[in-house]
Amino acid sequence: MLRLARRLRPVHVALLVALSLPGCGRKGKKGSRKPEGQVSDIEANRYIRRAIRQSSEGVILLPSERANRFYELPRLNEIAQTLRSPAASCFLTRAIETMEPRSDGEPGYQHVPEGQLKARVRIAPSGEVLRAEVLESGFGDEPMEACLTKVLEEQRWPPNKSGNTHYIDVVYWVSLGMQRGLDDPDFATQLRREEVGAGRRAKACLQGRVDAGHYEVRGLNLIDREGGTLVNRIDTGDLPEPIRLCIATALREIRLPRDPDAFVRPIAPRVAFDVQGDGTVSVQGERWLELLEIEERARLAAERRAREGEPEETDAGPLELVDELPAERPGSEVSTGVIAAGGSGRPGEESSPPPEPEPERPALDPASPGLRLDLGGRHDDDEQ
Repeated sequence: MLRLARRLRPVHVALLVALSLPGCGRKGKKGSRKPEGQVSDIEANRYIRRAIRQSSEGVILLPSERANRFYELPRLNEIAQTLRSPAASCFLTRAIETMEPRSDGEPGYQHVPEGQLKARVRIAPSGEVLRAEVLESGFGDEPMEACLTKVLEEQRWPPNKSGNTHYIDVVYWVSLGMQRGLDDPDFATQLRREEVGAGRRAKACLQGRVDAGHYEVRGLNLIDREGGTLVNRIDTGDLPEPIRLCIATALREIRLPRDPDAFVRPIAPRVAFDVQGDGTVSVQGERWLELLEIEERARLAAERRAREGEPEETDAGPLELVDELPAERPGSEVSTGVIAAGGSGRPGEESSPPPEPEPERPALDPASPGLRLDLGGRHDDDEQ
């Protein structure tokens, strides 16, 4: 742990902080993480230690008493925020080169370039940095310390009209922080899905470019709080460099759920490929992922139907797609295809239906009055 209070001085400093905690710098509100006004040296050191415990990374500026009179505090706060990005780049550059999974099989990583540093920056009246000297350092990685020193030397500060050189102490710390969800089965399933999905995208990198056999690829991805990959590397050395770069590009698409409290989340993806003699490439776990995606699509479809009030599907498909005959046949719009025997229509055409027979009339009684019978005699019409 970085010791920031070797001696107590009866002076007061203005403390400016930029760190990855929500709400830092909210003036006058309960829970504000920025001290108001000037604080004593011991109070500043106590605050720095607390900030380091509560945040994975951050920058704190401690201007000298004279510098505090010439530099505006809002502008110094902006510089503190500006320094975070290049300092984090130093950490990522070294971490992707040095970090390794723990050799004892336990979750976690070794050779992480984390630590704390306190440096004094001497600033010329023009705003250029004359010198940045490390006062105390808790970094075990020398390139990390050198990178941070270079960042401080390249920073431009506001010019002052006093004509004097001033100094500002800069405190920076960085660590991986808490890694949540490593023992969560859902997290493990999500990570495996991303690994196999990246392997499917990387199949084209090997197809027709390597000999038949089994290839296992391991790597390291550093994930940000939004779930995207910041930087990654491939550790497999038995593949040509162009193929390694191609696979690294596919693994860079791995995403994790968002974690707003995280800084950097390392993962060590592992993908296994099997290349057949005919050039066919398969990924271990590919079939498992396909079944998982089918189940997911079916679940989403069922939820959508439930929201829209649609009928559920049966084995024959959706009910509305079943072909059923109507309850009543239409009249002339439907062709039965039956040709009447002896009809005049051509083959394939319907003839008109035969006329219905007239109903039989009841037989008349000859003895009924008013009935005229034809007995073959002469009629008056014949005479005319």
